Amino acid sequence: MPSQSQLPRVLRFGTFEVDVPAGELRKNGIKLKLQEQPLQVLCMLIEHSGEVVTREELRNRLWPADTFVDFDHGLNAAIKRLRDALGDSAENPRFVETVTRRGYRFIGVPGIPIPIATPSAAPRPRRGLFTPRNAVLLGLTVCALALPFLYYAHSLRSKAGQPTVTPAVTNIGEKHTPSLSPDGQHLAFAWNGGAGNHFSLYVKLVGTEESLRLTEQASIDFNPVWSPDGRYIAFCRIAKGGTGIYIIPSLGGVERRVRETHWQDVEFYQVFWFFGRLAWSPDGKLLAYSDRRDSSEPATSIFLLSLDSQEVRRLTSPQGSVGDHNPVFSPDSRTLAFNRSSQGVTSIYTAPVSGGEEQRLITGVQYGWGLAWTPDGRDIVFAKAGWLADAGWLWKIPRGGGEPERLQFGQEGVEPSIQGNRLAYVRQTANINIWRRKLNSLVLAGPSDRFIYSTRMESGPQFSPDGSKIAFESTRSGAYEIWMCQSDGTGVVQLTRFNSSTGTPRWSPDGQQIAFDSRAPGNADIFVVDAQGGSPRRLTSEPSSDVVPTWSRDARWIYFASDRTGNHEVWKMPSTGGAATQVTHHGGFAAFESTDGRFLYYAKGMSVPGLWRIPTKGGEEVEIIGSLEAGHWGYWAVVENGIYYLDTKGKPGIAYFDVTTRRTTRVFDLENRPATQAPGLAVSSDKGTILYTQLDALSRDIMLVENFR
Repeated sequence: MPSQSQLPRVLRFGTFEVDVPAGELRKNGIKLKLQEQPLQVLCMLIEHSGEVVTREELRNRLWPADTFVDFDHGLNAAIKRLRDALGDSAENPRFVETVTRRGYRFIGVPGIPIPIATPSAAPRPRRGLFTPRNAVLLGLTVCALALPFLYYAHSLRSKAGQPTVTPAVTNIGEKHTPSLSPDGQHLAFAWNGGAGNHFSLYVKLVGTEESLRLTEQASIDFNPVWSPDGRYIAFCRIAKGGTGIYIIPSLGGVERRVRETHWQDVEFYQVFWFFGRLAWSPDGKLLAYSDRRDSSEPATSIFLLSLDSQEVRRLTSPQGSVGDHNPVFSPDSRTLAFNRSSQGVTSIYTAPVSGGEEQRLITGVQYGWGLAWTPDGRDIVFAKAGWLADAGWLWKIPRGGGEPERLQFGQEGVEPSIQGNRLAYVRQTANINIWRRKLNSLVLAGPSDRFIYSTRMESGPQFSPDGSKIAFESTRSGAYEIWMCQSDGTGVVQLTRFNSSTGTPRWSPDGQQIAFDSRAPGNADIFVVDAQGGSPRRLTSEPSSDVVPTWSRDARWIYFASDRTGNHEVWKMPSTGGAATQVTHHGGFAAFESTDGRFLYYAKGMSVPGLWRIPTKGGEEVEIIGSLEAGHWGYWAVVENGIYYLDTKGKPGIAYFDVTTRRTTRVFDLENRPATQAPGLAVSSDKGTILYTQLDALSRDIMLVENFR
């Protein structure tokens, strides 16, 4: 085992410091009384922090082989004195944990080693060498040698000073949340191993190919953050019965949970949208994390966990249905930047870590894809992107607010991490297309074909009532807009030009108008446009997120989802505009009336599975399909006597639920992954054609920028 001399001169954990050479334990700078053997035990445990140190190993260190002593009594006494000095207990340990029948383990988190300045004798000048003549000759020689060196160094700096972007991790599969170590030499990240919904943590040395796998659970492990000394990594885990914040040695070892959280354990795609949940303060004292106080809270807040006392303090209290996420500490640990999402928009805020007034820097619809401070603390780098990181780019904004500046690199970039002159980020490209299948009753009448497609995003198809046209949403012009084509895919026409996130088109019963939502006004609102083209007409103007409209069968009403009560519920308003009335009271999102207009079917949004219905004239809600996965709120279609929907039990595919017999029939399997958080399914009125959206390609690589300034 390594000797104690290999430890740093001073170790810090919580409010304690161990001065190894002096043999002293201090708390808040005050020396504590502790005998030599308990101190040696503490040093040995810290030296192997997170690992079990056996009683035999402690005996060999503390008592030489030729020493005759009651070892068990002596070690037990040393452990007791150590715990007394630390204010620790065997029943609820914060620093020294007993591992039954084996030994002990240090479970505190060592902080930054503190260098001790040691006096040294000043060298005496040798008088004979420093004469005036020799000094002049020496100066001339130094100048002659320095001039070409300075010229060469300046040339190198000019060439090396430009930022360069290279791929850092290109493994097959999805990679998320890159995190550079404090010295910028290592990179931690989450990876699904090439396929599947389980993610593990990996660490690699920058510039090399091999990665070290740190975690191996059947879980979603993500958002690694480094301790200031680089010895530990804290991370988030979502797993049944094991959700929370964990800490693990950065080179591998025993992990331990330091905080249980209320993150949903079945919502992989909710994780995808809000990966940034954790930060470690540069002074090593705090973990900031995004969570709810309990499961009943509608929005997430930022909490601060003291690694010394384990006390938790709420820093933010947002209003709305989503909340605060992506916390990041400033370099001096005094300010926290974070995202706040509410009413369809996302803002960047800062707040003093000690508590106090929040400052909003910028608000928009695409600012929730990650934050990072520049090393000087003057700016905050953020990612701006659409759904699935579409059209992503890296920007920066002064910490006090102002005009954002787009960086010269970072195309399709999200999730930035900065250390020194290095910046890491995720570059994502995705391709979503609309596919078609012919049906003959519930029997397939032909193979599938990629129907409406491009190199960008195509989703949200809806047949016109007579089946002659199809409305859909597309990013082929840059941002999501409403488009229309003939039923055979020809005659593609752009209907809106908001240059903002615009989608979920829905036809009026007479086929003359299309309702849709758009975030062009700042927050999401409901609009209507003539199917023949023209200027869209805005129907809602509340300071809320109003999305996903549909028409009643008699064309008198437009249903839509709104978070104006704090949670998403289904509302309805006159189709010509006017005051809205709340329809659901236990959650509601995308809604469609039954073909006879007697019932309203609806999903419950991004985090609640299932499909529900309520009588249009009022009554209690009933769950109709429990297997519609959370996040697929737009992947179902109402037809006469039934509902087509996405079935993700086993291989994803399309199933049909007969509302009369309550029987479910599997219709066909999908070729690729279904798109989530988007409208994805439509069936023609004659039930002869079904359109569905698929994620045909998704690439996520981690990029590294050198010479970032």
